[in-house]
Order: sequence, then C-alpha cells, then structure tokens
Amino acid sequence: MTSQTDTPTASNAPDPLDQPDQPDQTSPATRPVRYVMGVDTGGTCTDAVLVDAATRRVVASAKRPTTHHDLGRGMAGAMAAALAASGLPASAVDLVSVSTTLATNAVVEGQGAEVGLFIIGYAGRITVPCASMDAIPGGHKLDGSEEEPLALHRLVDAIRLMQNRVDAYAVCGMMSFVNPAHELVAERAIGMVDPKPVFCSHLASSRAGMKERAATAVLNARLLPVMRRFLDGVRTALEDLGIAAPVVVVRGDATAMPMDAALRNASATVASGPAAMAGYGAAHAAGRLPSGKEDAGRLPGKGAGRNAASPATVPSAAPNALPGTSPYPSANTDTPPPPDALIVDVGGTTTDVTLLRRGRPVIQADGMVVGDWETHVEAVEMFTVGVGGDSLVRPEADGTLSVGPLRVVPLCMAGPLPDPAQWLRAGGRARCVCPVRREGACDEKAGPAPSGPSGPSGPSPQSADAAERAVLDHLNAHGPTPAGDLLRALRLPESTLERAIDRLVRQRTVQVTGFTPTDALHVLGLLDLSDVPDLPPGAGNTAAALAGARALAQLLDKSLPPVAEGESALGDAETGAETAAASATVPGEPFDTVPGSAASGDITSGFSGTPPNTPQDAARAVLAAASQRIEDAVVQHVARREVGGNFAAYLAQRHRHALLRVNVALGVPMVGIGAASRHLLPAVARALSTTVTFPARYDVGNALGAALLALGEGDAAGE
Repeated sequence: MTSQTDTPTASNAPDPLDQPDQPDQTSPATRPVRYVMGVDTGGTCTDAVLVDAATRRVVASAKRPTTHHDLGRGMAGAMAAALAASGLPASAVDLVSVSTTLATNAVVEGQGAEVGLFIIGYAGRITVPCASMDAIPGGHKLDGSEEEPLALHRLVDAIRLMQNRVDAYAVCGMMSFVNPAHELVAERAIGMVDPKPVFCSHLASSRAGMKERAATAVLNARLLPVMRRFLDGVRTALEDLGIAAPVVVVRGDATAMPMDAALRNASATVASGPAAMAGYGAAHAAGRLPSGKEDAGRLPGKGAGRNAASPATVPSAAPNALPGTSPYPSANTDTPPPPDALIVDVGGTTTDVTLLRRGRPVIQADGMVVGDWETHVEAVEMFTVGVGGDSLVRPEADGTLSVGPLRVVPLCMAGPLPDPAQWLRAGGRARCVCPVRREGACDEKAGPAPSGPSGPSGPSPQSADAAERAVLDHLNAHGPTPAGDLLRALRLPESTLERAIDRLVRQRTVQVTGFTPTDALHVLGLLDLSDVPDLPPGAGNTAAALAGARALAQLLDKSLPPVAEGESALGDAETGAETAAASATVPGEPFDTVPGSAASGDITSGFSGTPPNTPQDAARAVLAAASQRIEDAVVQHVARREVGGNFAAYLAQRHRHALLRVNVALGVPMVGIGAASRHLLPAVARALSTTVTFPARYDVGNALGAALLALGEGDAAGE
C-alpha cells in the first residue's frame, strides 16, 4: 500500500495579481498526493518523471523530442512513456509540476512578441529591448496623488502609430505600484484601439526603479505568447492522457504557482528551468535523491549508453590517459557533494549555471539579469549562455570555431539537404534554410506566405513583406537552400534577408540547419538518435553529420583533398558511418578524450599542434569549442559574483590574451545536468581544476527537480 502525502492544491493559491512580488503562498486546503508527474520542456527535449510522493522514489522517466509546432504532442509523448514504464494508470497522478526553459531560450535567442512600450509620467532616458517606445504625460506622486492628468489623446495617437509594428504592449507608469490608475486606463485604451495583449508593470513589481519595472513589463509582454503556447500544450497533453490532476508551474524563485497565474506573470517563468535544476541540485546536496540505476529516462542510442542514469564523479585530472580511451572511470556513488556547488545544465539551446550555498539555491531578491534585461523578477541566481547540443557551429575566417547562440536543426535531423561541402562556409553562411514539415525537420516545399495574427501564433499581415514572400517563393521553387545562395539569388541586403529569415523561423514556416555539437556526437559514435520514438523518418542520420564534419575539416585544414566535382561528400560519409564508433571514444563515457586543456582558445588544441584533418578531429574540435564556451560562462558567473567589475569579463576572456597567462581554479565542485553534460563538462572540470558529478537521473534532472519542488523541497530556498 502506498503512503500518501498532503500537498496544497494549485487552485487555492492567491492570485499573484494581488501580491505581485510575493511567491504564491500555499493554502490550508490540501489533498492527498500519491504520485507527482514532473515535466520539463526545453528547446530540444521534453522530459517526464513520475515520483512517489511519500518516498521520493523515481518510479519511471522518459525523454521525447520537443515538438515546437505542437508542444502538447511532445509533452503527451513523454508523460505517456513514463506512465507506460511505470505500469500505473493516469488516474494515479495526483499532481503535475511543470518547468520550462522556453522563456529563457526566447530571451537568449531574441524571440517572442514584438513589444511596444508606453512610459507614463517619466521624462528620463530608459533603454530596454523593445520594438517601439513612447513617453506619455501623466503619472503619480509617491503618495499616490496624480502628478498630472494622463494625456489620453496623445496615447491614442501613439497606439495608432505603433499598431502595425508590434504584437503586444507594455505599460509602465510613474509610481504605478502605489496608484495603477493611469496604467489601467492606458490598458483599456489600447484594447479599444488595437486589441492585442497588454501587460502593466504594477502587476509584477511593487518597487521603485523605472528602468527595471519597464524591463519587467516588456519581458512579460514579450513572453505572453510563449507562455500561452506552453500552457495550452500542457492542457492538451493532460486532456489527451486523461490526467485530471492540479497543475503547478515552477517559478524562477524555486517556488510553484498555479498554471493560470503563469500566464498573467510570464516573466516569473524566465528562470523556471534553472529553478528546477536548483531544486534537483539541492536535493542531491542534501542526499535526498533516489539512488536507483534505472535508465528509463535516457534517449535510446549510444550517447545515452551505460551509466546514463546512474551517478558518477569525474575528477579534474587523470594521469596516464591514452588518446582514444576514456581516462576517467565512472564509479557509481551516492555521496552528495559539499553544500556549496555549481549546478550546470547543458540543454539543447542554452547552458544554465546556478549556485548552491550551504545546500540551498541562492535567490536574487533584487531582481534577475538576463542578457540585456535588468528586471524586478525574483529568481535563482543564474547565468545563461547560448550554447547547447543544437547550437550552430560557425567556422571563422581566422580558423577558429564559434558555437551558438543560434539554435538550428542539426544536420543529422534535417532530412535531405544539399551537400554541406558545397555550402558550409566561414561566418554566417554555414547554414542552410529549409521549409518546415510538421514533424519538425526540413521539407521540400514551404507553406504559403504567412498571414494572420503575429507572434508565435502567426505573423501580422503587414509582416508578410516582400522579403519574406521572396524567401518562401524561392524555397517552394528550389527546396532547401544554403544561406549564401539565397542571398545571391534574391539580391537583398544581407540585413533585410536576415530579418526575413528570423521572422519566418519564429513563425515556424522555415527552419535553419547547420553543423552542431549533436552532429559531432553522432560523428564520434557517442549518440545515435535514429531509433528515438516520435522523431521524423530519417532523423539521426549519421551520414549527414559525417558529411558536415568532413566539410568542416576541409575548411579548417586546406591540406585535405577537396571533394571532386560530381563527387558527393555524402558518399564518403555513408562509408564512414560504419566505422565512426570504432574511431571514437567509448560510448556512454564523458567526452574527455581530447588531450590537453579545454582552457585553450585554439581549436587545434589537443591535436598534436595541427589543425583537424579528419571528420572525427573536426567533431572533437567542435566539442572542445562548446566546452570552452561553457567554461567561460562558469568563470564569468563566479568571478562576477566574487569580484565583479571588468575583472570578471577579463577572466572569462583570459585565454585570448597572448602576453598574459592567468590560471583559474574553481573552489567548488560542479554538478552536471542534461544528457549532453556528460560529454562537455569533464573538459570544463579539468580546465578549472575541480570535479563534476553526474547524480542519478542527471539526464532528466530538471523534470525531477520540478517534481521535488512541488513536494516542498524548495521551501528552504534562499541564501
């Protein structure tokens, strides 16, 4: 017989509109909870974990691809697989806790709604990332009395000027957290003139600071369509599976809020994924993680091989390691790290870093900073860098590699494409643009020219401009096209073409593909997605990844024989696919076989002083470059916290200075989360003279963290 735990219901939590800055408080009303379903939706994969509420034991877990065209499909697939593995019916789930990095990814990638901002009663200069901004006379004093009447006619004129350029609005009035009257009137006026989503700053902040309050309002407005799509997906998935349990959403401050509140306060979810991983890390530090060796959560294939779900610790150095072998034995251990640790989550789109102090997540009470956004949103202290498994790899003219921040479809997942040897070039042209088919890979034909409402639900009629129509017409006529060929064929200014492609990508009409760390893992035999459920036919094509790696190696090492005219690198790749695993590292082990230190900025590091000259060398160089970016992010985050100022930025770029050598050692261990972390973090740990631990279920750590936070594991959050 299963024990039962009392957990608050989501429906009885107070509305965050009434208490904008306070975490949702639990209600005295409780319901018995037997099993909790934790779900995490990332840019690449969606994970589900079923947890016994009484014992905290993981009953089953599953990983499925995130289906961006229909988020509910990916969530339903992951939850259904977890239920099937557990043998339990849908009715056994009494609580669902969801987290997501979609909001974080949208900020990093510059996606989301185009926002028009109205500043009321403030004449100072405010710089926030928005599409359009106007200052309107009005506002209030500190005691709530009116500073001057709201200039309503001026506001209406400004709305009409903005309405064809924006998808949503944000309103920030002087002292509106004392008296929101002018914000509410402005919201009503916008609804009458241009009925689009509006977010007012008083709903999310009750503190002074116009810039931070304006940024918080814009961020909420920008993320409204992202969060609406996510929550609609959650509802659809639960309905399809017959799960009638209450749903809570992990907030950035490591607490949970009702699902409807997440839509009204979307910015609170920006750090939802990092908060879930902080909850997972805190449970690990306290020794409360389950130690089971079940492997239900892994993606099938070589990359998820042995030890994928069992815990392991990788030391910072291993003597006498032989090239081509794994120098680090994977010893299972349930010993938690010291209470202070860095939690590093390597996802498909971004890598998130957060800190545990004395075993508890550190909360930024004065508001988080994400990229250009300085906000009043309480969240776990975090640092996000745009590098992950699906980050675009760009060979630069100087022979180095750049990884991210753009997320693309890996070559191994994209379907039929022109031979990479003909288009993989230095700079921004290492990409191919292709139409989207419903399964998420590239298709031969594009859809019709966009029309309908803007944002992720579709663009505004005005946005279907000549450049976008020209791109779609060309793709319909010629199929997937390299970015350079598209530029030459359309004869558009490069900036105009880039904007058109960006909008079409956000509308999910076209996709961009290129070589990624995921392709590199396929080349080295560390990952094989060809048999993963719910992926389109042809996904996990190692031959395509090898063709890209060969083209990359050719670009980096001019001594390689060029592909002869009429000869395809794909033919060579198909042959090489059969032997990739034999020349790669041991499947399932960390990517730690590149000799030398990941601290070197030169991509030739670890290759006997010579540039890559085989596809496998190029793949290793890509993983080394990705590890380097993660290392820089870790150093910058810790240095900014410890010393601040320009010194933190210098330390993060220290390997680029030829005349001065600075060695940095991390004073805390790292904990790795995410399926790709095992391949990228050992090199980071080695370079920073520390260790990295991969606890049980590290590959679905955010989903497990979401479940544990819903069960109260985050009650002690805050330093």
